[in-house]
Amino acid sequence: MMGEMNTEIACIRLGNTNVIPITCPQLSREILKKQDAIFASRPHTISTFLVTNVDKTAALVPLGEQWKKMRKVITSELLSPMRHKWLTDKRVEEADHIVKYVYNQCNNNEGGGIVNLRLATQHYCANVIKKMVLNKRYFGEEMEDGGPGLEEQKYLENVFTMLNYIYSFSVSDYIPCLRGLDLDGHEKIIKDAIRDTTKYQDPLIEERVCEHQKLGNNKEAHDLLDILISLKDKNGEPLLSLEEIKAQFSVSLSLTISHSIIIFSYVLRACSYNY
Repeated sequence: MMGEMNTEIACIRLGNTNVIPITCPQLSREILKKQDAIFASRPHTISTFLVTNVDKTAALVPLGEQWKKMRKVITSELLSPMRHKWLTDKRVEEADHIVKYVYNQCNNNEGGGIVNLRLATQHYCANVIKKMVLNKRYFGEEMEDGGPGLEEQKYLENVFTMLNYIYSFSVSDYIPCLRGLDLDGHEKIIKDAIRDTTKYQDPLIEERVCEHQKLGNNKEAHDLLDILISLKDKNGEPLLSLEEIKAQFSVSLSLTISHSIIIFSYVLRACSYNY
């Protein structure tokens, strides 16, 4: 369409939203680098609204005070070099576990020694995040070969369901008055996926918050969840609410898993070529 119009930038009105497609690299750099303060915000969609628990995290939410608050927490407390080094043992533990799991699959006579790399990659990336945040590998029983059980597989399926519908096209995002009618069916699908994931993770987060309330400063930090709960504001009150912590975990797990799987898949492909 852009070629037919003989233009590198256009403005298309979709409902109440102006959509501006750009095909020129120079114009893209102008917007993303020089004019980033104007275009830094994110669109407010029904999918991101639900996944972020009403905009309580840093990723996927519009620019504002909540975004600034959560971004500061993430950059200073979660993604610092000190935290990265502190969590080395947990990452190594999961790396050893995936090697053991693949080895067991290769020696499995019933399965013919075939390894499902898609399953192994997805669960390894999820296990690393859960180990660093919740100090837990699986939500449910672990299989004898070290693989995920049925509960864990169902859990991760719901995580990917949420990922599939983030920023997916929905009529109500462009015509807000249609929200609530769920014409695309997306809202129900996302809500069901959120319900089936939070029933595993939320009780663990709530239990940990109660431990911190009982022990106070005597509670030793073992993972990132302990760090998030122990953060205080200038008045000595908890910096993050329970809902903010839950939302941050859900979004961090979903987005980090997707990025990790892409990287890990390239590594596996490179290794197979070298082999």
